[in-house]
Amino acid sequence: MRLSRRVVLVAALAMAGGGFYLLNRPTGGENDDLEGLARKLGEQQGLTIGFGDPKTFFMPPYVAADAQIEGVAFEPVDRAMVTASLKGIAKAFDAYPEKCLGRIIKAIFIAGKIVINGAEVGGTYGQDWIFVASPRNRPDESRQLTAELDVHHETSSFVWWRNSPLQAAFKAQEPADWRFETDAADQVSRGQGANPPIETGFLSAYGATTAENDFNTYAEVIFSDPARMKDMASKVPLVAKKLNLVLRAYMEIDPRLHETFSRMGLLAIAAG
Repeated sequence: MRLSRRVVLVAALAMAGGGFYLLNRPTGGENDDLEGLARKLGEQQGLTIGFGDPKTFFMPPYVAADAQIEGVAFEPVDRAMVTASLKGIAKAFDAYPEKCLGRIIKAIFIAGKIVINGAEVGGTYGQDWIFVASPRNRPDESRQLTAELDVHHETSSFVWWRNSPLQAAFKAQEPADWRFETDAADQVSRGQGANPPIETGFLSAYGATTAENDFNTYAEVIFSDPARMKDMASKVPLVAKKLNLVLRAYMEIDPRLHETFSRMGLLAIAAG
């Protein structure tokens, strides 16, 4: 689950790569053939990108009832908001080998506002797919960045939940007396506070709210800002150790990521 409020990093919005060009090329109108753009973009990672009626947010072999998540409310997205989210998704896709994410999830669904137990969030995940929030009350830059980071963040939950040895090893690195949150609203509230000391191994206040959110935050930083990840891991051995666990979990899913992480300079730091 991603927070709904975040600092919009201008540097993170510098777009590059083929996926972003697809969404940024001139068209006859800003919202022309959004379905076609989403379909072509999804093919890059071997998954479906959908938007529209939240009741349709599911993929076979699941059924319509699986589109509903207890405690989660989705608003349909305004079509005028979709392009910014697609641009963010395209930027995120460029961090992975072709069709890599399709090995982890089946779909990405773009909603308007997403509320979990009364707390507005930027994203969450379902049975075999993730949701990205694209509310009307946010500027395009914020929706774009939210979508980019959500792809990394929410997809990593499937890596986490499908790997019990990873969970055990990662949790073993947490401070023994650390207090985690169980309620989504409490996670959002605490996540907006001050970051804990990096020596605790947590990369952000939100990452320190649950073990899963901690793992999510590592994945998010690895794929969106590897230079920052490399810097933190080079300074704090505990961060390097947790980084190593994350990298290995992803490489088990797609061995091509070994070259990706090596190019980022993360493998050498993690093995350090």
